[in-house]
Amino acid sequence: MQTQTVERLDPDTSHITFPVKGKKPFSVALMTIYSVENAGIRYVSAALKRAGIETHIIFLRDWIHNALEMPTEKELQMAMDIIRKKNVDMIGVGFMSSLLPMAREVTKRLRAEFPTTPLVWGGIHPTSTPETCIDEVDYVCVGEGEEAAIDLCEALRDGTDTTNIPNIWANKNGTIHQNGPRPLVKDMDWLPYPDTIDENKYYIEKEKLTIEEPWKRGAEYRIYFSRGCPYNCSYCYVSILRDVYDEKGKEFYRARSVQHIMGELELIKDTFPKVARVKIDDDTSFAFGKKWMEEFLVEYPKRIGIPFECLLIPPMLREDMLKKLVEVGLVRVQTGIESGSSKESKEMHNRSPGNNAIMRFGEFNKELGLDIVYDVIIDNPYANEEMKIETAEFLLDLPLPYSIYFYSLNYFPGTALTKQGLENGTLDPNLIEGRNTKAWKQFRVSMDWPRSDEDRFYLALYCLASKSFVPRSFIRKLLDNREYWKQNVDPIFYLAWGANYIRMAAVGYRYWKSGELTWFKIKQYGNLKKMISQ
Repeated sequence: MQTQTVERLDPDTSHITFPVKGKKPFSVALMTIYSVENAGIRYVSAALKRAGIETHIIFLRDWIHNALEMPTEKELQMAMDIIRKKNVDMIGVGFMSSLLPMAREVTKRLRAEFPTTPLVWGGIHPTSTPETCIDEVDYVCVGEGEEAAIDLCEALRDGTDTTNIPNIWANKNGTIHQNGPRPLVKDMDWLPYPDTIDENKYYIEKEKLTIEEPWKRGAEYRIYFSRGCPYNCSYCYVSILRDVYDEKGKEFYRARSVQHIMGELELIKDTFPKVARVKIDDDTSFAFGKKWMEEFLVEYPKRIGIPFECLLIPPMLREDMLKKLVEVGLVRVQTGIESGSSKESKEMHNRSPGNNAIMRFGEFNKELGLDIVYDVIIDNPYANEEMKIETAEFLLDLPLPYSIYFYSLNYFPGTALTKQGLENGTLDPNLIEGRNTKAWKQFRVSMDWPRSDEDRFYLALYCLASKSFVPRSFIRKLLDNREYWKQNVDPIFYLAWGANYIRMAAVGYRYWKSGELTWFKIKQYGNLKKMISQ
């Protein structure tokens, strides 16, 4: 199969006009559900536009923290009306596993309204389990979608064979054609900048339609410097992609050039009026080598100069590197503890414990003054009380100040954790997202989720441990007398819940003062009952 090749000239597709010549160009509607900040669909749109294909992106509702529900009939009809008006030649729907019931409902409506229009599913859920998806649509895109989308659209436009395109599974009259993946995009500068213009965006929220790029409503721009990750944590989507590409080596982790990144950020500075912070959303940031880092340290403050934050793995928490990054604008670092228990980290999360590196980082951050956020996973049914105690003790030993992002353990199809649970018979298949919809209500942790008294007790301790205004001697006494407090947990639990409100009020004030608090962010996180625990 000959794949699409494009010269590396201009990765910005916003200026491209579509060829007319008396005939309308091939036109595609791309829909994403509850994912206004979806970079993947914008990359695919930009790649298609660069190939001369017209695109229209429909954002069906914005993600709301732990409060997802089915779109209304009016909202679904709004989406159908856009597609009908644009008279598109192909429809793509991208979604994650938790949203499978919504994707099915949307697809059902699309089938009824546009029975002859080819329908494609893409995103991490179809990638993780294409065999359960292909019966519902005409095509499924598995893995990276930019080149595959171009090939599919051109084949449909030209009337050529669509059953042998790498990364694409095809359902032709009930016959399933399974195609393996093409090589990963190695030259990351081939990628266009994500499509962020206003004109082809349709934002449907609360039964209201606006033609705009909804991302511009926020003050934070999320960017990817790389793809892949050197690690293979059992609960993470990376383990899915490694299996898709049978990729065990270092080539899975690929970085963009500094110049390519600077070009995208300069475009955003010019077109996103509210941007006040850049969030580098890579799973692992700045593991790109000395030459790359030296260039970034020169170019970023000179050309961008916006405060930024990033995710770093524990081995990357080096004082020498962080000092240089702070000088050019780094203000926040997020890193994963996941568990303070080495046994839980190794045996359940497939992580090398980084507790020593994290502890050293906490100490030298007293000089750096970074805003630190640690990730912790709770609701692990395999974690025993000894592991929970170790996590509590580790959090109490960590130097303050810091914040915690708590994540509730969810089982996503195709991850190593899910596969292991199914193989050894310890995981009920009905708990896997797609069948289950727990992540609609509990992805980032909120205190209102039903938990056992023991789990409420340890969650309360974890929350209190990150609060500088709560004496640690008090928390340690609670831990020492845990048998009593597990039986009488309500006072401690509601104390922790109240402490979270105090912290979140301080966070809100800080964001307001820096110009980063927008109504867009308040709508995502502003539900008092489901306030994020930090």
